[in-house]
Amino acid sequence: MILFSERQALLLQLLSEVDHATTGSDLAALLGVSSRTLRYDISRINGVTKIEIIEATSKGYRINRTLYNDFLARNSQLATQLDHHERILLYLLGTPRTDIYDIMRDCFLSESVTRAALQRLRPQVESHQLELQVKGSSVRLSGAEISFRRLLGDLVRNAMDVAVGKNEKISRYLPDIELDHVSDILTTLIRDRNLEIDDIRMGNAVVNLAICLQRFQFPIDPETAPRAVLNPVTEELSEALLDQLSSQFPDRPLSAADREYARAIVAIALDPHVEGVDRKARRTGVSDATRNCLDETIDHFNLQVDKDKLYESVSGHVERLALQTRALPYFRNTLQESLRSRSPFLYDVAVYLADRLTRALGITFSDDEIGLLAIYLGLYSRPVNADDHAISAVVICPRYQTLRDWLLAGLVDHFGNRLQIIDLVSTKSEADEQDCDLVISTTDESSRTHPCVQISALLSDLDFSAVDSAMLRAAKAKSRTRIAESVRRFLDPELFFTDVAPKNSGEAIGFMCDALEEKGVVPAEFRDSVLLRETYSPTAFARRFAVPHAMDFLAHRTKVAVLIPDSPINWESADISLVLMLAINGDDYDDFIHFYQPLISLLYDSRLYSEIRKVRTFEKFMSFLDDELSETE
Repeated sequence: MILFSERQALLLQLLSEVDHATTGSDLAALLGVSSRTLRYDISRINGVTKIEIIEATSKGYRINRTLYNDFLARNSQLATQLDHHERILLYLLGTPRTDIYDIMRDCFLSESVTRAALQRLRPQVESHQLELQVKGSSVRLSGAEISFRRLLGDLVRNAMDVAVGKNEKISRYLPDIELDHVSDILTTLIRDRNLEIDDIRMGNAVVNLAICLQRFQFPIDPETAPRAVLNPVTEELSEALLDQLSSQFPDRPLSAADREYARAIVAIALDPHVEGVDRKARRTGVSDATRNCLDETIDHFNLQVDKDKLYESVSGHVERLALQTRALPYFRNTLQESLRSRSPFLYDVAVYLADRLTRALGITFSDDEIGLLAIYLGLYSRPVNADDHAISAVVICPRYQTLRDWLLAGLVDHFGNRLQIIDLVSTKSEADEQDCDLVISTTDESSRTHPCVQISALLSDLDFSAVDSAMLRAAKAKSRTRIAESVRRFLDPELFFTDVAPKNSGEAIGFMCDALEEKGVVPAEFRDSVLLRETYSPTAFARRFAVPHAMDFLAHRTKVAVLIPDSPINWESADISLVLMLAINGDDYDDFIHFYQPLISLLYDSRLYSEIRKVRTFEKFMSFLDDELSETE
């Protein structure tokens, strides 16, 4: 097996994306290496493969596509980066009845590795209603063909998410069908009829049709397949599509059941865009229910929204779901995981909205559909308590899709929620027009409007350090004023206590509630609400500090009472050395969150927590928070 370095693999992938030659200086700049290192990488790639995959021309370097494709075909691990169980799974999809020794031979694995991988595969295939049986040397994967296609759809979905080598990996799962070919056919038919379809539904329809063609030798069971619900428009389109598929793929004739299944794919993808007189009443009911659920969600999370656009988009989406009779075996929102990791609050809002809609309309929402709701919410709403301490950035990057995927994946993986990438552009002038905290550039161009950091496409440790430093500078500039204001507003010297030694959590809560009530911060019922909250779940964190608070926003004004006891307080099963009692007024909640989240992060840092416990005066406590909270932003 031939192994390339990460940089060499990226170089091959970048060259494979373009049909023209690229100068050595441009490639070296993109990869952040010297021209000498670039020449070494090209020489090594051509040397170890024993063929001149990368050609030098008068205009620069280009890939010999014929040699490259042949090389990938002979070196599947380079092409697909499949691990053991993925290779076995792909093998079983084509050969569901086999034995251990055939798998060992065809997947180049030892017997122990093969048996272990089969054991790990069992839960995965069972989740798709398939059964994997291993008896002696015999191996059998059984189930309905629709389940096989769902499993293959998942493999294609995962391949679409990889940053480098996506096309090669997909070609391993769909070796006989090019997605672009199927996409061109369907796109032309839709365009010629002046119909509309969004990118996600188009992508899912293309993948399902490609799987149909790839597995034509395994006809679908008519009893388990989605049924086509056609109107005159989709019926005519589906027949034209089937004619085109028969013409373009004459060696892959579809069975009668698969032809019906292809019609269902078209109907589900396009029918929501075709008006039906008999559906108007139902559409009105769905729209009204959706509006009510959105109003409830907006109020619950105190969202700032463009209501007209949000209502229109979400209502249209929910109407399509309500009118859809069967779900496709493959549906993928490729932004889902990014939404989960980078916008957890927004995803929670989408989950809440999905729950409300399910109760109102009886619609089942998959994770992917919830992700679509999050996209609509993100487009037209902004939570007041958004994660504003994240640094917003625009990335300047040439128009190489692999390079852009690589950068996005690397930056998100390394920086997580600390960095909010709001756009990828190609030029400095485009970046200058954006409202952001930082510009990250992979070119020689630097923004004159915003702080800018230059990096290479490879995202080396030096690049990450440079971005880290730039983010820290941007965070400090952004946060100091806001943090200083919050510290002065929410803390009070008369609610700061150090010479007290409560024996347990009950005494500590009573002492601090008394102090807040005497100062007129909270009403008498505040104490009972705090104790009720503790009965649900103790508010101790990390077995070091506690943050008791009421179930509701009862305070007359927002304050944080601080207790640093002389000795640890027993709090359920923990010994607490710092107590922060939160008295929150509902009108202050959104401002308070900006102060509260970095405060909790600070207290989780064991070193900083040890330092804050030593503080004995309110002034030093205030100064400590002002300095350290600005650092954590």
